[in-house]
Amino acid sequence: MKLLGLSPALAVVLAVCLLFSGCITPPKETPPGPMTQNGGMATTVPTPSPTQEIMDTQYVTPATPFPTGTPATTRPTYSSTPNFTFEPTVYKVIYLNTIDFKYSVSAYSTTVENPPLIIEVCLAPKMVTRNIWYESRYTSREDVYTTQTYVSPASYFEIRVRDKASGDIVEKEGFGKTYSVDTKKVLQVRTSGEYLVEFSGNDIVATVQMRVPAPAGADVTPAGTLACPS
Repeated sequence: MKLLGLSPALAVVLAVCLLFSGCITPPKETPPGPMTQNGGMATTVPTPSPTQEIMDTQYVTPATPFPTGTPATTRPTYSSTPNFTFEPTVYKVIYLNTIDFKYSVSAYSTTVENPPLIIEVCLAPKMVTRNIWYESRYTSREDVYTTQTYVSPASYFEIRVRDKASGDIVEKEGFGKTYSVDTKKVLQVRTSGEYLVEFSGNDIVATVQMRVPAPAGADVTPAGTLACPS
């Protein structure tokens, strides 16, 4: 049959389409998967493949579990740490004196075999009293007199502990000048050796006590801390 109004090429294309139109199979529908309760599509979890067990028998070996109801093991109790008795150090006095310093120096040599050497000093500086007169600015009032008491500006005290061989100062303490004005001084020498202890001062009275630990087994009267008057 001759197709009117069509070119030969277009006629061939139409003929080929008609031949294949009856041979094309429509796509198959995929059956729906399982549905969830709310109507959504459920996710299918793949079946896990078995894994290979790894066990180093050098460190881990199979064992039988304990039966249920096994009572707890009673562990032994330990006694508390023993209390150690602290033995206080017994000191003996090796020097005790009261010195009135007037631009003077006292020195003592000592050998410290069992330190510490404790040097304690109670100080009584010279006090100066003066009366001050204030003239009243008002003719109707009397002049004012007042009394002031204070430490003498010339009062000072110093302890110097020297190495006996070299003369180097290893410890020092004092009152006045560059030191504080506390009237109780304590100095300790914590190293054994031979020392020269020097006391110097002016316008001050010093009660000095030096003490060291008593030798073991020595029959001595225990020496306490030097008590200064308040």
